[in-house]
Amino acid sequence: MTATDFRNYSVLVIEDEAFTRMVLAKMLANLGFKAVHQAPDGEAGLAAVVAHAPDAVVCDVEMKPLDGLGFLKALRAGNDARAKALPVVFLTNRADPAVVAEAAALGADTFIVKPATPDTLRAKLGERLV
Repeated sequence: MTATDFRNYSVLVIEDEAFTRMVLAKMLANLGFKAVHQAPDGEAGLAAVVAHAPDAVVCDVEMKPLDGLGFLKALRAGNDARAKALPVVFLTNRADPAVVAEAAALGADTFIVKPATPDTLRAKLGERLV
């Protein structure tokens, strides 16, 4: 199996738990992303999308004050065509069918049930970027 080449891509991690965010950022850096940006919640995530124009987003579902679904809704509601098409991979502790359905209706690309691993990140992001 060949390694997925992410060196031309940047990614944004939106996760409210600092340790989990750091671990995800390290895994993504080790996968070869040219840049890994971080945000502690959906509001900061929206600002980071504007500031850094990432190629993909890995986003926790359950956060405060703005959760992952709120982030995605705001992202898709804007006038920026790039943001409307930005791949968003949701992280969740449980794949609740109602949450999955709502996220899909808002334009989520896929889910990873926590804990994320390098292999699941490579596979889910590789499907959307490479």
